[in-house]
Formats: sequence, C-alpha cells, structure tokens
Amino acid sequence: PPGLLVLALAYVTNLPLLFVVSMALELLTLMGQPARTAAVPGLVGEENVLAANSVSLAAAYGTFPVGAALSWLIGLVPAVTLLGLPGTTEGVVFAVDSLTYLVSAALIMSIPIADTVVPATRQRRSRFDLKTPVTDLLEGVRFVATHRQVRPVVVGMSVALFGGGMLIVLGKSYAEDVLGADPAGFFAMLTTLGTGGGLGIVVLSMYGERFLRRDVVFASSLLVTGVGLTATGLVRTVAGGMAWMTLVGVGAGAAYVMGFTHLHENVEDEMRGRTFAALFSLMRVGLLVSMAVAAAVPSVIGTLPEPLDHSSRAMIVGGGLVVLVSGSATLWGLRATFRRPKLSADAIRSITAAARDFTWFRGERGHGGYDPDEEG
Repeated sequence: PPGLLVLALAYVTNLPLLFVVSMALELLTLMGQPARTAAVPGLVGEENVLAANSVSLAAAYGTFPVGAALSWLIGLVPAVTLLGLPGTTEGVVFAVDSLTYLVSAALIMSIPIADTVVPATRQRRSRFDLKTPVTDLLEGVRFVATHRQVRPVVVGMSVALFGGGMLIVLGKSYAEDVLGADPAGFFAMLTTLGTGGGLGIVVLSMYGERFLRRDVVFASSLLVTGVGLTATGLVRTVAGGMAWMTLVGVGAGAAYVMGFTHLHENVEDEMRGRTFAALFSLMRVGLLVSMAVAAAVPSVIGTLPEPLDHSSRAMIVGGGLVVLVSGSATLWGLRATFRRPKLSADAIRSITAAARDFTWFRGERGHGGYDPDEEG
C-alpha cells in the first residue's frame, strides 16, 4: 500500500487530497516501522544488533548520494506522461520511488521468520479490536516514562529530531537562497551528509563493541550533531556547508545506531514493539512541530542582525542549539548512573574481611609463616 500511495502523489492536484494521502502514508509507516525495528534482535541475534543497526544506517544514508545522482539524471530525461503521469520531473520521481517500495516489500517477504507464540494475556477473543493499538501505544509511553535507562534516549531522540527537522524543512531553500547554491550544490550538501553518516558507520563497525555505555555515546553524538548543525547555519559558502554537513552526518549516524542499539539491549522482547511505537510516535510529533515552527516563525521574527541575517539561518542555528541542549540534557539525565553505589553494612564488612585476609596472605608470603596467637 505505501508504494501505491507514493505513486498516487504524482496525481495529486489539490491540498486536501495531498493531506489525505500524506496522512495515510504516515499511518502505514507508524504501523510497520516499530515492528520492523523491534524484530531486529530476533532476526540477527543479540550479539549482532550493533552490526545490524549499522547496516540499516548504511542503507539509509548510503542512498543519499544515489538518490541525489538519480534526481539529477531524471532531470535530464524528457517529461513522461505514461499512464497519465503529469509531464514533470516530479511525476517520474514518484513513479521510481513507488517501484522501490515494491522491491523492498519483495525482499521483506523473502525473510524467513519463525512463528511467534502470543502470550495468553495478549490474546483476544475478537479478531479485530480498535482499542488494542491505542492501549499498546499508551503502555509503551508509560514504560518509557518510568524506565530509567530508556527514558533519556527516547526523549533525546525525539527532541533532537525537532531540531534536526529545521534542516529537513529549510535545507533546500537555505542552500539556494542564502548560500547561492544551484540544485547541484544542494545535492552536493546532501551527499556530504551521507558521506558523514558512512564515516560514522565505519568508526562504529571498528570500535562500536568497545563502547559499553551506548547511551553515553548516543548523547555525545547528539552534541557533535548539534555543533555541526549550528555551524551549518552560520557558514557563507557551499563548501563550508558541505564540511559541516559531514560532521552532522557523523554525529546523527552514530546517535541513530547507538540509540537504537541501547534500546534493543535494554528492553525485553515483550515490550520492545510498544517501546519503539512510542519512540516513533514522539519522533513524528517532534518533526511535525518543527515543520510548523519553521513555517510560522520566519514571518514573525523578521530581519535579524548578523550573523543571523536571514530567517533560515536563525531557524537552522536554533535547531542546532536544540540538538545541543538535547544531548546535554541526556548526559545530565545519565549522571546518576556514574555515581558510586552505596554499600550496605554487610557488604562493607565482607570487603573489610577480604582485605584483612589479603593482607595476611601477603604477610605469610613475605615472612615465611603465620602465628595464630599473633594479634592483628
């Protein structure tokens, strides 16, 4: 169905219909994405989760350069009106995009998936219950809100996507109107974003297993992303934007892999699907809010002094600062996990006894004997 809906976008001629098709796409995405993500540990094994998430990120970011090149090539092709497609480049792009959905569906259907035993508490007499998805989503939200190891990562990813959404919404207009880039220059910036994501994948593939604190690496990656995004909003040239977009890709890629891996490793299989449903819902909310802010705020703030001499600059810099605050708040939320745990009186006595025995052992080896009547 998503592939057909993407193809339907080529025939949309008014805003109400565009809203309906886009809403249907979002609903179908939210239905499939949490289940697909939650199934990763069961498909690859717990020991391969980090590698699987890295490959997933490579598939996501690796298509940026390919997509940019394909868009450029499609622009050279004469307008196509086959099967009623509008004679525009966009119509061909939607048709190609629809085909990629069909290929993905065929690949997913070829994956051997073992039968899942549904717990008795999850079974329902009726085959279809509209309350179940809402109940599961609310249960996932409650779990995220109360789980000490999960909450900082989920909140951090949701808030960070709000900041990063500024670049998604304003990136093209910022590159062309502010930096003076042509369409090829904007695609070059996207390519460097994908290249940065690739660099992040290489680093995680080589050293990822040494990072025992996935959540700390995740928060640190958000800080890197925030710095890169803030600097992107302050540059004056396309080359400068490309350089900082590379850093954004490195940080965002590492944050994606480490955040998802942390959730995979700290959430039980029974709650994993509902947890990711809550995560993706919150991320969608953050993205939609950023879109609304990006559309409304520029008309309100007007002209600002340098270096924020354009509304797009101000919004992208603001988005970068939001990501920085998100990373800092996530690290602050993890501070309790670095504290030395308080020991009980029994534990202290056990450690003291062990230290005394070790001291005697060293004394026996050093002086050649032990006198049981000797005190101390």
